[in-house]
Amino acid sequence: MTDRRCSQSSCSRVAAATVTLDYEGSTVAIGPLAPDYAGEGYDLCLTHARRLTAAQGWRVLRHIELWDEP
Repeated sequence: MTDRRCSQSSCSRVAAATVTLDYEGSTVAIGPLAPDYAGEGYDLCLTHARRLTAAQGWRVLRHIELWDEP
């Protein structure tokens, strides 16, 4: 179990996903929690990862395993 927490302000839930941004490709990728914190992405709890939307013109890529959990 990780002690990393959701990056969303005022959320204290355990992180379950890592979000990375590709500015050149205007893409947001949401996948399983990265094994180590690298500072290149944002850790989110499952609730915030599922709710995440992107700015107009950006694509959101969601890793299928995120939706296998209840």
